[in-house]
Amino acid sequence: MTENETEEKESFEELLKASFETPGRKFFPGDKVSGKVLKVSKDTIFVDLGGKSEGIADIQEFLDKSGTLAIKEGDWVEMRVASVRDGILLTKGLKVQGPDSLDILREAKENLIPVEGRVKGVVKGGFEIDLSGIRAFCPLGQFDIQYCEKPDEHVGTKCPFRIMEIKEKGKNVIVSRRVILEEEQEKKSKETLVRLKPDLECEGKVTKLTDFGAFVDIGGIEGMVHISEISHGRIGHPSEILKPGEQVKVKVMKIEGNKESRPKISLSIKTLEPDSWDKGLGFEEGEIISGKVSKLTDFGAFVEVAPGVDGLVHVSEISYERVPHPSKFLKEGDEVEVLVMGIDREARRISLSIKEVMLKKKMEKEGEGSDKVRLEKGQVLGGIVEDSKPYGLFVRLPQLGPKVRGLLPVEELRESGKKDIKKKFPRGQEIQVEIIAIDEQGRIRLSQKVIEEREDKEDYKKYMEKEEKGEKLGTLGDILKDLKVK
Repeated sequence: MTENETEEKESFEELLKASFETPGRKFFPGDKVSGKVLKVSKDTIFVDLGGKSEGIADIQEFLDKSGTLAIKEGDWVEMRVASVRDGILLTKGLKVQGPDSLDILREAKENLIPVEGRVKGVVKGGFEIDLSGIRAFCPLGQFDIQYCEKPDEHVGTKCPFRIMEIKEKGKNVIVSRRVILEEEQEKKSKETLVRLKPDLECEGKVTKLTDFGAFVDIGGIEGMVHISEISHGRIGHPSEILKPGEQVKVKVMKIEGNKESRPKISLSIKTLEPDSWDKGLGFEEGEIISGKVSKLTDFGAFVEVAPGVDGLVHVSEISYERVPHPSKFLKEGDEVEVLVMGIDREARRISLSIKEVMLKKKMEKEGEGSDKVRLEKGQVLGGIVEDSKPYGLFVRLPQLGPKVRGLLPVEELRESGKKDIKKKFPRGQEIQVEIIAIDEQGRIRLSQKVIEEREDKEDYKKYMEKEEKGEKLGTLGDILKDLKVK
């Protein structure tokens, strides 16, 4: 035997001896204990329970399904005291074995120690449980905290159970898994309540879906995600996005009530996800896109053009006809095509037009799209009044593109329109204008006056041409001399 092996054997014997002495604190079967793993030997785990007390546990308790040890020295473990007869024996759950199996069951029932069992099958009203050869029954309502909708899925699984009743000398054993889960949940909830605060981000499991939202377990305690906090987009029911049992990331928005008495917790999923403005809208000004009418107001219609993003179709942009109210042409839920007139990313506002869609499509069909019409001085175009100021009108020029606007100064209006321009030129009114100047920054100056002056010159020219051809009206005497007076 090598020197290292000798030292390891002596160390093992010292720990084993210390575990039988059990000095310090008194322990009783069934007690929940926790401690740090001192040593891992071939068959045994030694745990420091504090107060110079050590517990021992079978290494089989810590092997996973593949037989790999799932613990190491220094790890913290939580277990139960199985016995104090020959040292402090620890267990996660008792295994019923040997001729003393009935006594083990009674001891487990008395000391509230979990017993490992395997779900053998589904029977009327619950499950048949195999406790290492002893048959037991677990009522359906005692298997899980939530209602067990698919019992067959649990057949063959191993779980810890609490012995509730032992009748007819062990021939009739009733067990419960639910009470163990509830104890674990209660412990988790207390730990969660200690660290719970607004803005806390955590993971949880969806436990229930309702018409108004989803309930999520965030560690032994449930919070509610309102339907409006599930997604940036509008949804009709939480089941469109979530399903029971799904793991989700949530943010604590609000805590109402006393933490000691299970407070009401409001959660959010969408706040942890980037919205459409952050991710990118997916369209630009000038594009024709589809959307759904989400809301109607006196001044226009809101259309959802991206998840959680509404654009406004002003009442003047719904139709070229007079629109007394948007409801005359639209209803909530309608799918519509809209032209993106403007995007204000800073204010997060989008202006849309329905009536301009047909105009743009017609222009593109006729080869008069914005890529065909050149911006140049002297063009006469149809414009749409967008805004009025004391110094003039801002006019949108759809033929040149949805982003193109020009200024029509007051001094360039027709003489008949220079007074009370706000009343004479309401937003959305169509007018004819001529481009008279384009500066270095691309700003466009418009005029109606030059059109009026040109029309006057053309009228005068036509008059003079008639004069030259001899088509004179003549004097009043010339007209009257041919009349016969009765």
